[in-house]
Amino acid sequence: MRCIPCLPRGSSEEHSRCRHLCGCGCLPLCMRNYLTCCWGRRGGDDARHSPSINGSQLSTGSSSGPPAQPHERTSKHSTFRLRCAERSVPGMDNSYPVKLIVFDFDETISMVTFMAKDSDTPAERQLLRDINFESPWVDGSRLEKLKQLLQALAKGEDGRERALTILTKNSNRNGISGVLQLLTDADLARFFDAMWIMPARPGQHSGVYQEDGKWKFFDPPIDKAGQFKADVLQHVATNPQEWFPQLLSRNGKISRLQRLLMDLRMEGVVLVDDQRFNFQSETTQLLRYCKVARYDAAYRCVGFQKDMGGIGAHSDADYETLRRFVEDPWMCKETLQVRCSARPLPAEQERNPVKLVVFDFDETLTMATFMPRDEGCENTMGWLPSDALVPEWTAADLIQYNFESPWASGSRVARLQSLFKSLVHGSLGQPRALAILTRNQSGVVAVLNLLRIAGLDQHFSVIWTMPAKPDGAAGAYQVDGQWTTFDPPVSAWHDHKADLLANVVTQPEAWFPQLANGKASDEPRLGSLRHLSLENVVLVDDERANFRTDSEQSMARVLRYCKVARYDENYRNCGSLNQMGGIGAHSEADYETLQSFVEQPWNFPYEPSPGLGVAAASAFHTGAAGAGGANLGEGEGHVPEGRQREVEPQELERKLPRVRTFGSPDLSSFATLPLSTA
Repeated sequence: MRCIPCLPRGSSEEHSRCRHLCGCGCLPLCMRNYLTCCWGRRGGDDARHSPSINGSQLSTGSSSGPPAQPHERTSKHSTFRLRCAERSVPGMDNSYPVKLIVFDFDETISMVTFMAKDSDTPAERQLLRDINFESPWVDGSRLEKLKQLLQALAKGEDGRERALTILTKNSNRNGISGVLQLLTDADLARFFDAMWIMPARPGQHSGVYQEDGKWKFFDPPIDKAGQFKADVLQHVATNPQEWFPQLLSRNGKISRLQRLLMDLRMEGVVLVDDQRFNFQSETTQLLRYCKVARYDAAYRCVGFQKDMGGIGAHSDADYETLRRFVEDPWMCKETLQVRCSARPLPAEQERNPVKLVVFDFDETLTMATFMPRDEGCENTMGWLPSDALVPEWTAADLIQYNFESPWASGSRVARLQSLFKSLVHGSLGQPRALAILTRNQSGVVAVLNLLRIAGLDQHFSVIWTMPAKPDGAAGAYQVDGQWTTFDPPVSAWHDHKADLLANVVTQPEAWFPQLANGKASDEPRLGSLRHLSLENVVLVDDERANFRTDSEQSMARVLRYCKVARYDENYRNCGSLNQMGGIGAHSEADYETLQSFVEQPWNFPYEPSPGLGVAAASAFHTGAAGAGGANLGEGEGHVPEGRQREVEPQELERKLPRVRTFGSPDLSSFATLPLSTA
């Protein structure tokens, strides 16, 4: 990614940027990481390296004469989120429910891992617990949210039970006992039925299981199963009694685990892990999995850390995404095509037409978003790359990096223009309005400028950004080719797209100024918006969590929606980018599918649980409630003397070194303390 030039030394802007990058507000620690500021903070698995000299990392479709340095991707919110998928494999029974959820430990349950010692004081254990599990980037306690998640996964709202386990390659010297101790200190161990560590170690147990509230050590057949997690889980599915000693009944009664696991198949296993290569081996593919995002950050008192992770570390949406996937894994097909669904409606509403199509921007209209750094792009409507004070982009490069696909033939921009025109006019005579609802942090003017440069703005009536900013408009609307900014009531409603769209339906004049000032009289597509209902709205988005609110109070949901596929790819000269998207990025069928859905959404019924029937289709599950917690200010305390961050040994060839020694108990010395690998 392109290096961000530092601001003048001593400026308030420089200090603000440093605090943002390190996330601690501790100026000494921030200055220790001063050089890190020029690298920014990596989201997810996006690569930080420059292209190789021979160009082997440049993907097809890159422009002739690419920039000397790779441009920096600016749409990072999706890269910090968990992603779940079900593979499509011949002979797979996708009606088989999830019965066993297997979690990695390091950077999946934990964010980083520093092991406890027997000599630790209560204060030191509390500090390690916060460092390992509590996130400074979200409100409330991550540990409390994890407890709620694990409890909900173990027994769903429909009463379906599941077994929860840990499968880790943690390299601490105490083995599975050390992992159990950390989880016990965090009050998380009680939710798991068993824990396994690999590879097996001489003189140590490789497993521990819970029975009647007590933990007992045992030796699962780790070596016999194989050296990859996928192979181990294949063995678990085939021989569950060797991995769950609880299955060996001692009193003749059928236990909960016996009911769950005695007929276990691979379709019933989900692995949640931050390492993509753990989802398959040379001989085995896991059929259902969830990939936890990785990222780099200057973190609390331990300094800059690479390849951090953790469910919910940056987004509460992770909890709802994982819970919904476990309930309905067949809704998250591993595909590169858009998938559209219409929730069940009463017969008299089922064929109500679509009047409004709302598009997300980042990774839906764009493939990945590359926003210019020039302030004029965010503040001046009609800004062009030639207006930048420091040359950075050409218009052609902006279009190519944001909108054109190297994996599809022809111009993606031209196909999007054709799609928008077809949606607005409608083949069945139903006029429609198009809108954009985005969380792009650069704001509405910057989004509009990118669209105008690509010639994609003309068919949109309005753009809304969320959350609202105190120092800028959150909306822009178009009349007769002229765009004007305004302030839609974004901040008046719960910060979720489903909630905002529910309000758009009830108060369209507040969201479409054209309706209030009479400019819609000669625009049938806008005039039809005066009488909206939820089934008249389609949301096109790459984030599944946006289709249903996380608020227990509103219970809002989008009735008709299209999910844009996400994927990880080497992109142009940017190296590997994760959580990319874009309508038609890989399949031209996306355009036809989307248009057909908007014309006749009743032909794309919502897919309920294949084994539960129609009742499951209308079931609604609320989001995880964010529990309050202690104030977890970053930069607090210090890692006890000589403490090391744990690493899974087999990851070392795929990750930069992650074991670090911190030798000073004095926080003030962190300003100059070098990091060293152990």
